[in-house]
Amino acid sequence: MNQQQLLKNALELTHGIAAAARAGDWIEAARLADERSPLLLQVQNDQADATLALVREIQTLDASLMSDADDARMSLGNNYREAMARTTAANRYQQAARLF
Repeated sequence: MNQQQLLKNALELTHGIAAAARAGDWIEAARLADERSPLLLQVQNDQADATLALVREIQTLDASLMSDADDARMSLGNNYREAMARTTAANRYQQAARLF
């Protein structure tokens, strides 16, 4: 497989990762990223303009995905902390209710 086809396949997977991320399906995004990694490891130093354009497009999408992943991680962390606080409050209520 030539470098351009390799990068086209990697770009297609990158678009799949982006679609999964937009849907909030980070498990699928990670699966696709794992599928894409071997392709990216096969990329050689090819200076053809078309090849460089594909690399830049993948890099641009990856930068956006990293930002989205960081935002999602922060949101999930906040949701988790809020859920734990609600669980603690419910436990306290149950303990207080047992006293009566």
